[in-house]
Amino acid sequence: MRNLKILFTQASFISFGIFIICGIAQMIYHFRGAPYIFDWYFIPSVILTSILCSLPSLLFVGENIMHFKLKLILHFVILFGAVSFLGFIFRWYSNIIGYLIVMGMFIFVYVFVWCAMLWIYKMDDKAINSALDSIRDEE
Repeated sequence: MRNLKILFTQASFISFGIFIICGIAQMIYHFRGAPYIFDWYFIPSVILTSILCSLPSLLFVGENIMHFKLKLILHFVILFGAVSFLGFIFRWYSNIIGYLIVMGMFIFVYVFVWCAMLWIYKMDDKAINSALDSIRDEE
């Protein structure tokens, strides 16, 4: 159940990050006077991408032999490849400049999700520690 919670939370943060980035890009295009219109399948493609990109996070669950830095590099490479492939399939870019923009957005969302998940883990740790402290104080 904990793994399912992690996957759902990460998929939600990934979708949120993508939609925020696309909203900023759409605002920039609007103020420049250029049209920026999404295809009809954009929202389902973002949700599918979010779900697929949350799955490799299971690398970090449990006690594996791999070192954390190796897991992080492997995680980033898997997601970079997945987003590149899905971006090509869903036509998020049509040339090298578009690809670089999408990959820049990917890096931003990747960092955002890591920061958000670390914040959530710290909040959970504080809640657990305060509950343990309250139990200790009663004894």
